[in-house]
Amino acid sequence: MEFLEHLKSNNEFPIIFIGSGITQRYFKDAPTWDELLQKLWQESSIDTTYFARFDELKKTENTEFNVYTKLAEEIEEKFDSEFYNGKITLKNFSPEQAHKGKISPFRCRIAEIYSNLQLKDGIEEELTLFQQMLQKARLIVTTNYDGFIENQFDNRIKVRIGNKGLFENTADINELYKIHGSIDDPNSIVITASDYKNLKRTSAIVNAKILSKLTESPILFLGYSLTDENIRCLLKDLADNMPFSIEDAARRIGVVDYKRGQSKVNEIIRDSFGVHYTQLSTDNYSEIYEKVAEIDQGVSPSEIAKYQAAFRKIIDIKGKKGELKNVLTSFVNLDKLPDELKKRNLVVAFGDNRYLYKYPSYADYVKSYFLEKDDMPLEIAIKFITNLSPQSALPISKYLLKLKNNGGITLTERDKNKINNRLRRFESLSSLNVSKPGNKYIDRLKKLDFTQPEKTFENNDLMHRLKIMYFIKHINDYSQEVIMNMIKYILINEDDNFIGETNCRKLFLAYSLKFEEKFDEI
Repeated sequence: MEFLEHLKSNNEFPIIFIGSGITQRYFKDAPTWDELLQKLWQESSIDTTYFARFDELKKTENTEFNVYTKLAEEIEEKFDSEFYNGKITLKNFSPEQAHKGKISPFRCRIAEIYSNLQLKDGIEEELTLFQQMLQKARLIVTTNYDGFIENQFDNRIKVRIGNKGLFENTADINELYKIHGSIDDPNSIVITASDYKNLKRTSAIVNAKILSKLTESPILFLGYSLTDENIRCLLKDLADNMPFSIEDAARRIGVVDYKRGQSKVNEIIRDSFGVHYTQLSTDNYSEIYEKVAEIDQGVSPSEIAKYQAAFRKIIDIKGKKGELKNVLTSFVNLDKLPDELKKRNLVVAFGDNRYLYKYPSYADYVKSYFLEKDDMPLEIAIKFITNLSPQSALPISKYLLKLKNNGGITLTERDKNKINNRLRRFESLSSLNVSKPGNKYIDRLKKLDFTQPEKTFENNDLMHRLKIMYFIKHINDYSQEVIMNMIKYILINEDDNFIGETNCRKLFLAYSLKFEEKFDEI
């Protein structure tokens, strides 16, 4: 496995492209493009059949891609008309809201479909490895609409939707580019012929960003067909500008080719549009994830991005006021440090003469939320909430109550919308979409005594995440005290990486949904 071994030995954080194949791999009934359009066509009550219209367009359009984008355009026109006439209804979304907000009902329906997807059973181990791999990505680019990727992060990741943020000053590290839009902003969803026409300009900018980083970072494609338009476009741009030899290019560009049931990872050098890359054919994604997760530069991209952002904030704010001398007052030449000091771990603190900047992690936030020690200032808590994707499970009622009771903070409309989107996304326990542990684990899980968390977690016959998954599925069987004891045990005894795993996040939010004050909106 030359590509994967080279990736590991060079110890470079890769740029990872993630396509719809990943959503389909991990979610039940995740639709293909064709299946999505069929479903929406039927809901729109169009007179002719989907297949008849597809066949008709196929005779005039030169690619299936063009057929699909034309079909999407026709469906949107009919769907929106039916919605405004009351023949189609959407949950918690009225024609008046669509009209006033200038929001596409058709795209809201797409967002609704992807918001309600449920994870498959029996994927827990591979999903853990997927999470670990994502932590080592320099940046991630996806054409997927759903919130699956951002929900995998223990720490925050900066999400940039569509062309928003392409012109901002960024470090291009620990960022997620959702170039085809997001369910968090239905109007951003790219699906029609007009959408793709408008996308051509911004896709060139994204490709230019990737090209500029290729000398520093290899590229890995996951969940894409080798005939996918997105890969073809990028590979063509790479071919036009590639500064590498065939061998170097193949070591820096990897495309995972899904082969059902194939446990071995077969690597072969391929050529498309004049650029060489490594095709990795397999159904064993765990092996690929493990190799990428082994990259270790001492700190993760999220940690690098956190401190870069903090330094930038100090310089932007203090520099504009001419006060940098109050902040950056001393520099030390590390080459001149005594040898003994060089061998020790160093901590660098930075701030102005009154404050040190401390950015909370997810674990910091939930520990403050539930353990009631070192209570997080409301301003920092609200900033953390609004920076995190609304699709990521997070208890917030405690801080919304403080905000309601004269918290002294005025929210921007953007932050209000983010919080309200989160409240709509997580209305009840059922909205958590908790997977059921595989049947082979159920009998052993039933024997655990969840009223004594220390004994539950001392039992190593089962993975901890399975225990929590089972506990959430049966949360109505337990008292508030038992659930809180379980949460406190995890926060006090488990490491921060485990605390940030998906099932722990859902447990913390489940408690909030079940016992804390409910807010419909703020």
